[in-house]
Amino acid sequence: MSETNTLTLQAVCPIDTPEWNTFVEAHPDATVFHTAEWLHTIETIFEYEPRHVLLTEGDTDNEDGTVHAAVPGFVVSEGFGQSVLNPFCEYGFPLIDDAVDVAVLSTLQDADETRIIKDTGWSGVCGYNAAGYGGVPTGSSIRLSLDRPFDELWESVFEKDVRRCVRTARDHGVSVIDGSVDAFYPLYLETMQRLGSPQFPKQFFASLADAFGESVAILLAQHDEDTIAGVFLFEWDDTTIVWTPASKRTHWDHRPNHLLYVEAIKRACVASRSVVDFGRSRRGSSVHRFKAQFGGFDYPLTSFVTPPHRAGRASLDGYGRLSTITPYIAPLITHPSVGPTLKKLIHE
Repeated sequence: MSETNTLTLQAVCPIDTPEWNTFVEAHPDATVFHTAEWLHTIETIFEYEPRHVLLTEGDTDNEDGTVHAAVPGFVVSEGFGQSVLNPFCEYGFPLIDDAVDVAVLSTLQDADETRIIKDTGWSGVCGYNAAGYGGVPTGSSIRLSLDRPFDELWESVFEKDVRRCVRTARDHGVSVIDGSVDAFYPLYLETMQRLGSPQFPKQFFASLADAFGESVAILLAQHDEDTIAGVFLFEWDDTTIVWTPASKRTHWDHRPNHLLYVEAIKRACVASRSVVDFGRSRRGSSVHRFKAQFGGFDYPLTSFVTPPHRAGRASLDGYGRLSTITPYIAPLITHPSVGPTLKKLIHE
């Protein structure tokens, strides 16, 4: 940036601002969670107040200028106030081009407002500490680089237990088909009831499928004409994100989840994508161990918060402690009139 120009913060509606998606689509670290389609669907279904901004370089007499950053965010109510963040995803970091990171992050600060930025090591953003943000670890994400053909991944990257479990699934007659939201949602709801976790409304999945079209895929595992597992995928740009898996516990011995993940990876290879992202999990958990079998690289996730003394708002520890009791009150938590409302209050 030149010394005569400053960063100007512009509140925008991404779906009505062509510059937003132009910047997102050109940015090498952009994710599906930065797109106008994702943000518009979140706003439509959950009715959060949007707080998305573009940062442009220009003098005080001309706000139009080169876009240097796009920062998604919504005002989300919490138990002790409100925070601005991108909910329901791991990656809410600013997309920054060649502007100075600290300058961008400092521009976002507002003493009267808490902003939570969900970031990870591969985002390319740095300077949070220098800008005065507090950091809270929130788990890790595993990303598998598709740097070789699928057959080589199968033989040399996947752990042998993956190959064994996939053979078990096929020996039991489990098959994978393309599915619909109507077929996936009952399985997803059953999974949330088992976990005692509030659910997304069905319309959220339907709206995402409509908004993204061919960039969303739903895979279903079937056994004897019974749908026993499924996964909701984002296949956006050069990345496949395994966003929402679901399964019937009674059929885990048939290993449908291993088969679904392998099929998702194979699809990504056929489409010449670069990465399969398995999403967030807690290191040491059974979910993390399951994802690690496929040979991806583990990236720590951190939420950075300004002002720093409010960093505790980004912690997910409370959800972890509640997970020991929520299965016992699952009928209440996942009741159709309760679950989606609870979900709206969670910034996970």
